[in-house]
Amino acid sequence: MDSRKSSQKMLIGAVILILVGFGIYSYFNQAGIEEKPPVLNVLMNNSIRREALLGSYEWHGGGKIVLADSDHPAMFEYDDMNTLEASKGQKIYMSVPQNEGDLPHSIASFEVYRKGSSEKVQDASYSVNGDTIVLDIQEASGDYVYKILMDYGDMGEADYGLNVLVDQQSFSMEKLKSLKTPYVGNHGKVGAIVNELPVPGSGYVQRYLGLKTEKEPYGVIVYYEPKEELSGNILMPEEEPANEIYLNMEKNALVLLSLIDNAEEITFKVRNTASSGQLEDEEYKTVMTFSETELTDKYGSLENILDNKEIFPSDAK
Repeated sequence: MDSRKSSQKMLIGAVILILVGFGIYSYFNQAGIEEKPPVLNVLMNNSIRREALLGSYEWHGGGKIVLADSDHPAMFEYDDMNTLEASKGQKIYMSVPQNEGDLPHSIASFEVYRKGSSEKVQDASYSVNGDTIVLDIQEASGDYVYKILMDYGDMGEADYGLNVLVDQQSFSMEKLKSLKTPYVGNHGKVGAIVNELPVPGSGYVQRYLGLKTEKEPYGVIVYYEPKEELSGNILMPEEEPANEIYLNMEKNALVLLSLIDNAEEITFKVRNTASSGQLEDEEYKTVMTFSETELTDKYGSLENILDNKEIFPSDAK
């Protein structure tokens, strides 16, 4: 008799434990606690929104403890949703969704890698403003992965990766060389050269072109403006000290001067807002001019400058 009572008590105890466990599981599910870490939203402005790619994590949620392992974020395959173009000096903003904003979170580490290499370049430059992480792009031209380890307190931690293409330029050298012309006035060839040039920075587009053919110094005027979704948000060129945009413009000037025999100067004009579909020269308030004389003094003869691998690396197409 005592044995049967003891067995009944054990069975009742087991049932209670199961019910309690189920109740805890149900509570977590009803409370909306996910079984994996939240999305890490990324944006540059209201039009450009992305998500960091989730990697390894340990997560305590939904009544479970989940351990997920992945490659190093520098080795991830990124698609458009996890990739941004940016210029050195621009800022990228990250945050967890508002409906999970009360989830405790902090940054355990924030590091920069070149895509495809697990060797750290440096720690990322960032600040925190309320619930928003502000990444300050400080890297020179390149293809980078920003690896962020988020600490979610008792819920666990998670690794994320974001692919950022910083001021990348790629020159189709064989195509460019085939367009060489003796004259600035050959608008077909000059226009084709300009169309083949990479833009000097993230968010830039080239829509208009001017040719100075009536009197010396003969030259070319290239007009740049932001993509519509980045109107007011592109990084402008600065000469002193020279930023990446300015240096990329200088490379484009070298190409134009080496391929147009009678060109004596190249001018780049930039406006910070998207145009309305017609050229309004007065709106291009930033003007950078490169003369053949000053670039020859700096680099020597420009005749074979396109073969200079220090200026135009071998990864140029």
